[in-house]
Amino acid sequence: METQAKKTVLERSTDFIEQKIAPPLLRLSQVRYLEALQRTFITLMPYMVLGATATLILNLSGLFLEETGLNMPGVAKAIDSVINPCKPWLFQIVFVTINLLAMIAAVLNGYFLGDYYNKKDSNVTAVASAVVAMIAFLSFIDFSQLSANFDWPAYILGSPSLFGGLLISIFAVEIYRFLIGRKITIKMPEAVPPMIASAFTSMIPVCAVIILCTLIGQGLGDFDFLSMLNRGTAYLVVGGSGPVAQGIGFVLDRILWFVGLHGSNIVSSVMQPVWTTMITDNINAFAAHQEIPYMFTEQWINFYVRCSIFPVALLCSMSKVKRFKVLGKLSLPGTIFNIAEPVMYGLPIVLNPLMFVPWVLGFAVLYVFNAILGVLGITPAVVAMTVWTMPAPLASFIGSGFNIVAPIITLLNITIIFFMFLPFFKVMEKQVLKEEEQYEAEQGRDK
Repeated sequence: METQAKKTVLERSTDFIEQKIAPPLLRLSQVRYLEALQRTFITLMPYMVLGATATLILNLSGLFLEETGLNMPGVAKAIDSVINPCKPWLFQIVFVTINLLAMIAAVLNGYFLGDYYNKKDSNVTAVASAVVAMIAFLSFIDFSQLSANFDWPAYILGSPSLFGGLLISIFAVEIYRFLIGRKITIKMPEAVPPMIASAFTSMIPVCAVIILCTLIGQGLGDFDFLSMLNRGTAYLVVGGSGPVAQGIGFVLDRILWFVGLHGSNIVSSVMQPVWTTMITDNINAFAAHQEIPYMFTEQWINFYVRCSIFPVALLCSMSKVKRFKVLGKLSLPGTIFNIAEPVMYGLPIVLNPLMFVPWVLGFAVLYVFNAILGVLGITPAVVAMTVWTMPAPLASFIGSGFNIVAPIITLLNITIIFFMFLPFFKVMEKQVLKEEEQYEAEQGRDK
């Protein structure tokens, strides 16, 4: 009781988060469906970055147009002369990445779910699960509506069908593995080679899944299940795309990081489908020269709010405390490229009461500041993805479609972060210097 009484409010809050809030969130992120989703979107990332980059290149001349750009038509014409011959294969890159996003996600999600179940039942294989998930998803598409040149609309196979593709893949794999688990299969003699036997083992489950999905997808007259699902999930995306919903997720991310958990991974395990739909819709709108639908994307938070821990590493490198100085010099290069762990655990920021205010409350205020800029239309929307290790000012410049305002806002936020941490770092530095002086004095007396 006496120990509990001595604990500060911050320490008791930290204990509460660590013991009561964090464990269920960690368990949530380890649910097999969310775990498969995480692996799916990690695998998708290179293709999405590639598709977004191709979209940017296709629209690069727009930066220099007379009415909508920098009023340098000569430069725009020169860029077009270089890009126009490349357009066929650049459009193809966009098509096979961004425009096929839902189908690819369905296949990957099916694969990773199958991989999970394979550890429990060797008859359920990851490859077979991926294939049955893909065919199940395609069973919901009316191929008679496709044009003669096989021009699959992005609405059906792209980001609008992302939630539908993921749900259908889960549905297909669950039925597939359930039937195999209940031994509702064709049983082959032991003399039959394993590869042939596994094909026959899958026969009944696969047929059941595809027939069922085809009946739901195309066998109920004018009832279009996938389009209905797309409309329903569009409301979910819109509901989760506003500044309040995104702000709650961001503050939770900061709190979890503070208690030593990877907040970004935990939050993204739930939010990633919403985030992916938002950024791909932005990319498609940018490519079509339409109004950008979403401001508060994951990339918007990364480029403008979370932007960099570089200011804290800079404070460390200028410190009078020897270990802080060494930490700062070692971590500065990494923080430029968004590698934060050395500072998070080396300073530390994690479970450090002095750092709670700037890390959680300070970043919350910074989010509100940037949300106001976003609502007012001052902050450019993000229309492309970049690799996460790209320095934030460069990432915001490229991600905004080469809008020069974006890196200016990012640099402003980095400056704010510096002054946000400065007073708390100085208090911490003063405490450590006092401890070092006491230690040196004690060592001198011992000699």
